[in-house]
Amino acid sequence: MSTPPRAARRAALGAFSIQGFTFASLATRLPEVKDDFGLEDAHILLLLAAVAVASGLGSLLAGLYAGRRGSAAALRHASALASVTVVLPSLMPDVATLVLATCVYGVFLGAVDAAMNMQGVAVQDAYGRPIMTGFHAMWSGAAVLGAVLASVTLELDLGLFLSMALVSLIGLAVNVALLGALLQHAPIDEPAVTTADRPAHHVPWLPIVLLAVPTTAMWLADSATSVWSGIYLTDGLDVAASAAPIAYAAYQLVLLLVRLVGDRLVAHHGAVRVIRVCGIASTCAAALIVWAPNLAVVYVGFGLLGGGLALVPPLSYVAAAHHDVEGGATAIARVNLANYAGYLLAAFTIALVAEVAGNRWMFLVPLAVVPLLPLMAARFSSQVARPSGAGREIVRP
Repeated sequence: MSTPPRAARRAALGAFSIQGFTFASLATRLPEVKDDFGLEDAHILLLLAAVAVASGLGSLLAGLYAGRRGSAAALRHASALASVTVVLPSLMPDVATLVLATCVYGVFLGAVDAAMNMQGVAVQDAYGRPIMTGFHAMWSGAAVLGAVLASVTLELDLGLFLSMALVSLIGLAVNVALLGALLQHAPIDEPAVTTADRPAHHVPWLPIVLLAVPTTAMWLADSATSVWSGIYLTDGLDVAASAAPIAYAAYQLVLLLVRLVGDRLVAHHGAVRVIRVCGIASTCAAALIVWAPNLAVVYVGFGLLGGGLALVPPLSYVAAAHHDVEGGATAIARVNLANYAGYLLAAFTIALVAEVAGNRWMFLVPLAVVPLLPLMAARFSSQVARPSGAGREIVRP
């Protein structure tokens, strides 16, 4: 007996919501972490770089684990551990242990990133129609709630530990309520035979790398917006500090709206055409942001950028999984590394451009790479697997 697709879909939605909620709750408390430990901006940059490396390791480990136990088991276990370990940084007495604790959380953050997308693709295949962007819309919506909770707990003067403990309990509760259904019966992506019955399947790197290149460009632009947009507006364009967050809000709002309708767009127009149009929109958006004749144009640019980038992550995971059905878990884990590669590249290249040319020109970096999206849109080609038999298909991831 298999997990019903509806139950698996609810569980996947729960996993995406936990991940977005937990990550945003911690990320928005970084200024408090910085003050508590007396960190400089450079220290924060190195801390986040270490977390990105740890997350990449977690992504690869999730691929190995899912290949043996299925993505349902990988997701259930990694999600629970991420909810537990998010509390650790708030308990650390010094910088060294802070880095270690944050990297431990980073490993499970990366594992959940990979496993939830493996399970999301498997659920989509069971449905036989595009539903993947809806999962990513849930992540975005939950991240907004996480940021709101962080603001409320700061207003109530709750310490970092109490705030993260609350986030941890919420995550564990959702895990028990929704993700438990994944393991009550045989999951929809259960391996048809055990690993001992057949040799290990080899997944070639080259096709995944070619897909990861434009995906990395997307994550670089996303990281540039989330981390550097405020600095760009206040220091590069001399905008008032109170007006700077509106750019990021516009980016996230349009990104969420596009993800809400993304499944319909993909169903009607196909992934390749959608990525090509979105890539052109992203390129135009980056050009508007760099041009920046006035603040209104900058806001429009960031909003358009959010819409242009919104569908790249979900469609990259689907394309990776369908590139090699037998090795779908491994393929998704590998393309997920683009997330962390994009962040690291953004951190160091934008900092370099800002140092050499000034903050006014830091968004030349996203402008230089987002044209890879329309140019390499064909790498996102994917056929959605159809359910067979009694409405169920064994798929991997």
